[in-house]
Amino acid sequence: MTATQIARRTLTHYKVLIILIGLGVTGSIAASGLSHLLRDIQIRQVKLLGDLRYLDAENLTKDLSVKFGGSYLDTTLTEVVSEVESHPWISNASVRRVWPDTLLIEIVEQRPVAVYNDTQYLGSSGDLFEPPELVEKPMPRLYGALSETSRVYSHYSVFSDRLADFAKVTSVSRGHDLGWEIALDQGFTLQLGRVDILGRLARARDILMRLDKDRLRQLRKVDARYDNGIALAWRPER
Repeated sequence: MTATQIARRTLTHYKVLIILIGLGVTGSIAASGLSHLLRDIQIRQVKLLGDLRYLDAENLTKDLSVKFGGSYLDTTLTEVVSEVESHPWISNASVRRVWPDTLLIEIVEQRPVAVYNDTQYLGSSGDLFEPPELVEKPMPRLYGALSETSRVYSHYSVFSDRLADFAKVTSVSRGHDLGWEIALDQGFTLQLGRVDILGRLARARDILMRLDKDRLRQLRKVDARYDNGIALAWRPER
């Protein structure tokens, strides 16, 4: 429908309403007439708003247009929100009608910040989600209980900050024993245990900073679960 056709149709509806009121028709009858007119108007456009980087907006718009292309009044907004938010890439959404025939949907898209337990993505909102396709973006891998996603990610952030001038943290694990283990891009793991983890991290970092690059490449594991030192495990010599 063109803009001119929409304008003519809208003007016709207003004329009918004015005539009804001008003839002295009661408020209830006028309201009934207006409701009937509104029910004749169909949703003809679905528009998406938001910073969409991963979502296929074109396909989603088509799907929603087919599903909710009914009467302007019969389209339940809560149902639209529920349908939109069921998409794995959508964190939350809000919907409103725009006269005369449009549904305007504002979308907050998921922003993956890490891979969690090798099966799901952790969003910046703290939600876990499983999109139908893999994200082609390097991200840290985090491991832990599903109830501790925020805690594991916050520890990853702290560990990354404390080791920023030494190495890149590629993985953080919180084991069944509640101990912490870090994997670094230099190819070795760092065990911190359950207590005094930042003190142990600082002590291990100070010692590792004294090793040259060749020695660091030979490292397989660093165990910092000691009060006064660390244990180094080396790769077998070839």
